[in-house]
Amino acid sequence: MSIEFTEINKDTAAGEFKNFLESFPEGTIFKMIINSKRGYLRVKIKNVNKSKFKKWIGKLRIRRSKV
Repeated sequence: MSIEFTEINKDTAAGEFKNFLESFPEGTIFKMIINSKRGYLRVKIKNVNKSKFKKWIGKLRIRRSKV
């Protein structure tokens, strides 16, 4: 999801960011990247179930290679 705002003050940005975070269910995990040199803030939603699935497949591959 991408939303672009131009020429807004700090209060408006804080309010929009708060609304964005509150729109997700409790327990949602985010990844936030702040790049002060380039001047941007990026927030991604981490899909916990998908990463657990990938770890499980990785463990199966390791077990197969040991046998």
